Amino acid sequence: MAGGGQPMFTGLVECTAKIVSARRSGDMVEMEIGDVPFAGELKRGDSVSVSGACLTVVVPGRNSFTVEMMPETFDNTLFSKTGPGYRVNLERAMAATGRFEGHIVTGHVDLVSMVVALKSHGKSRELDFTLPVDAAGLVARKGSVAVQGVSLTVIERGDSFFRVGVIPETLKFTTLGELKIGDPVNLEYDILSKYLKDLLESRTLQVDGRLTMDRLAEMGWS
Repeated sequence: MAGGGQPMFTGLVECTAKIVSARRSGDMVEMEIGDVPFAGELKRGDSVSVSGACLTVVVPGRNSFTVEMMPETFDNTLFSKTGPGYRVNLERAMAATGRFEGHIVTGHVDLVSMVVALKSHGKSRELDFTLPVDAAGLVARKGSVAVQGVSLTVIERGDSFFRVGVIPETLKFTTLGELKIGDPVNLEYDILSKYLKDLLESRTLQVDGRLTMDRLAEMGWS
């Protein structure tokens, strides 16, 4: 988003597309995304979530568009582990007048996680992903996460993994239905969890391991 505020996404995927190419250009990495239904509506400077990473359009086209990113972004997302033909989830930044659904997704990928288990239940599916031990407090049962840019609800969390349930509609219309054990995924924690973690760490608050309503009020969350 050129010259505007922080773009925001909802985690509700508009369509899937394919990576055409990715190459380093000077001190940036340019990546072309093809077979995009809404490509003709994009303009230079627009923000698009590409499998969960907020990227800026630099070359709009009729059926494709090119984004650019810092090498650090490329290296710390799954794009460094994929190539031409890889399918991605796309969502345009939410308009100020848009209806909010899903949950707040910033498009700042926290880490690359990995599928460690999957189990089908009829047409739906449960997926387990790796979770660093030091990040366990950022993922809560019944809380939200964004996996590949898709807003999902956590149904279980262990010491080193978390589990989500994916409905048939989401499996069909996003790339989540293609995931296999061992596949890398972009993961973004819920931004509210990150804010609360920062508040707690900055004030070194300990409340018997729990966060109470009184304590939240003291911190300004009233």
